[in-house]
Amino acid sequence: MNKRILLYTFVFVLLSLSAVSCNDDDEEEEGTTSVATYSSSSTAITGFNLVENNNILANLDSVFFTIDLNEARIYNADSLPKGTDISRMLINVSYPSCHSVTVSINNAERMRDTTFAYSNADTVDFTGDVKIKVTALDQVTTRTYDVKVNVHTLESDSLQWDEVAYSQLPSQYGKVADQKTVKFNDDAYCLMADNGYYILAIADAPTGTWTKQEVTLPFTPSVRTFTACDDAMYILSADNGELYTSTDAVNWTSCGVAWCGVTGAYGDRLLGLINDNGTYYHDEYPRRAGYSIVQADAAFPVAGTSNLVLYENKWGTSDIAVCIGGLTANGEYVGRAWGYDGNTWSILSNNEIAGREGMSLLLYTTVATADDSWNTTAYPTFIAWGGRTATGELDNTMYVSRDMGVHWSVADQLMQLPEYIPAVYRADALVFVSTMTDNAAKAGAMPGTLSWRSMPSPEMPVWFNATAAFAMVGTRSATAGNGITHVTEWDIPYIYMFGGQDEAGNTHNTVWRGVLNRLTYKPVY
Repeated sequence: MNKRILLYTFVFVLLSLSAVSCNDDDEEEEGTTSVATYSSSSTAITGFNLVENNNILANLDSVFFTIDLNEARIYNADSLPKGTDISRMLINVSYPSCHSVTVSINNAERMRDTTFAYSNADTVDFTGDVKIKVTALDQVTTRTYDVKVNVHTLESDSLQWDEVAYSQLPSQYGKVADQKTVKFNDDAYCLMADNGYYILAIADAPTGTWTKQEVTLPFTPSVRTFTACDDAMYILSADNGELYTSTDAVNWTSCGVAWCGVTGAYGDRLLGLINDNGTYYHDEYPRRAGYSIVQADAAFPVAGTSNLVLYENKWGTSDIAVCIGGLTANGEYVGRAWGYDGNTWSILSNNEIAGREGMSLLLYTTVATADDSWNTTAYPTFIAWGGRTATGELDNTMYVSRDMGVHWSVADQLMQLPEYIPAVYRADALVFVSTMTDNAAKAGAMPGTLSWRSMPSPEMPVWFNATAAFAMVGTRSATAGNGITHVTEWDIPYIYMFGGQDEAGNTHNTVWRGVLNRLTYKPVY
């Protein structure tokens, strides 16, 4: 299925209420509060924001705070920059008519333990445990809120790996010499050369149950050319390059054409190359009416490119497919990205990545927070890593492009793969979305039946949240909230890395699963 990647910008403009005292009438004003429901509205805090103070931080009064009335928590999901002084904050709190509102502070760095009647003229030391207690007019009903002003413990608002785990490939005999995993009709298809046999494993998600069977083929498959288009799968014969097609990866039919390589899928078309006595031509299957093969540019990588990734072109009429790296016809290792618009191949980038073959490429999401408004924006981002250089060395450096492959840079250190993930080339990178629930999140459980071994991941504050960024890469998107409904279920896009080869060409019998931290936490609506 053709997955189109959409760019969402999250701009929060909500209403909060301001009150001078418990019995004053509430006044509406533009604010930064998200409110959930709670059964006792007489003790509900309806607005919360910091008072402007440029000596601490510009636009401090625009920091977005969430009021979770179900859990009695008030917090800023997008944290303040590292080093922000939160020991002398003034706050504005809004609430209905009540008997009293008190603020208590304990274990703070500056202030002694204290409890006092709320006033927006009194500073609060948020380095400690801060609670706000609202007592209703009946002087019996109370509600105590935990309040946190979150500050980055890291220098950057970058994403970081979390919940990293690994499992074995879904093989039959555990002796995988080669493998290729693709996504077809939202299912994972893993074809393996396993102990002298060809094993096909299928699952609706890599964490689910795999069905396995031995596949008898009337030809010797070139396993790494196994590719899925929208409506069919394809593979080349290792004997003569003959192209075969199938809808179940079990029964294969010849397409009547011979190629020297497969470039990737573009919707319902397969893109490949013909080698005519050293001259390379672009071809496609099935061919459109009137299509003629086109000679490839001398700089085009004819082997060793990454997987081809499709994204929606918002400035044109056709989607763009992107690949990176590979070897040219004269054997040069390149790090350029190329793009295909449905008719023409063009260079997207300069050689900003050192030349290498067998890189992994996927389209994911990164998140940035505006300094002036504190609004969170999610960006579709190409991520590329792995590969083998001309000297035979493997490199796990992760690169990112936030302008659809035109410019590439080394990803922030926080975003680099953990050191315990070995460097490989020719690994398959896929994204599958898992639905998380409150109970599963609290238990740290993931759906599925396979045995996954968790690896240590850097600790991150629990207040990192996802907003709706996962909608960029998932097959499902969250239902837009109304600022009131309590969120109990959300989607998380997990990255899966299948196999890959070491410097000697041996296939790793592993599947790595990971997710960037910000995308794992409950969204705030």
